[in-house]
Amino acid sequence: MTENLSLLQEALLALTRYFVGDDTLGQSLHRVADLTMTALPQTDHVGITLMVDGRPGTAVFTHPEVPEIDRAQYRTGEGPCLDAFRTGEPFQIKSTLEPGRWQEFRDSAARHGVLSTLSMPLIATQGSIGALNLYAETIDAYGDADVATASTFAAQAAFVLANAQAYWDARDLSENLQQAMVSRATIEQAKGIIIATSGCSAEEAMKLLIEQSQHENVKVRDLAAEIVANAVRGG
Repeated sequence: MTENLSLLQEALLALTRYFVGDDTLGQSLHRVADLTMTALPQTDHVGITLMVDGRPGTAVFTHPEVPEIDRAQYRTGEGPCLDAFRTGEPFQIKSTLEPGRWQEFRDSAARHGVLSTLSMPLIATQGSIGALNLYAETIDAYGDADVATASTFAAQAAFVLANAQAYWDARDLSENLQQAMVSRATIEQAKGIIIATSGCSAEEAMKLLIEQSQHENVKVRDLAAEIVANAVRGG
């Protein structure tokens, strides 16, 4: 018991010290998956279920067979990982060799040597963001104390992953806004060049840009950049 508590504390300490800006979102997911096996060493494989392209999917895994195991539940829409994600409650299979709920998933797991599973919801401020899925190659690998350990770890992991998602969403937004500002400045330069060479108004210059971009099947910003570049070379 003391050893298990020490392993949990080690994993939690690593999570609390983890700065999401140091890695990509994918690397953050892998870090959480690896630390899960530190906190619960009887776990042989880990998968993390998140929304992928608008649908739940295994976003990261520690073994190539994990997506194969999970495919049964994504195909049928039924499984412990999906239910943990949807309901915010943990779900456990003590033995995949015994018949029971989520039979197709049980059969898939057993075929790949996974004999017991534990799926923990990842709950952040905005609600459930996914599920942390623990797979063991032994029957009844997770007792009540292990479920409590997994719950504590999953709560901190959800916080880290929510922060990682928010960080990268904000960074993407910032980069897109910056790109939009650059594009707008280039378009204004191109309009100025058109006005200077043709004597038209700003509104007419923009209309000419749009018409030419449609005719040449290129984006307005790309056409504007070409006009500015040609003017610089000509100048």
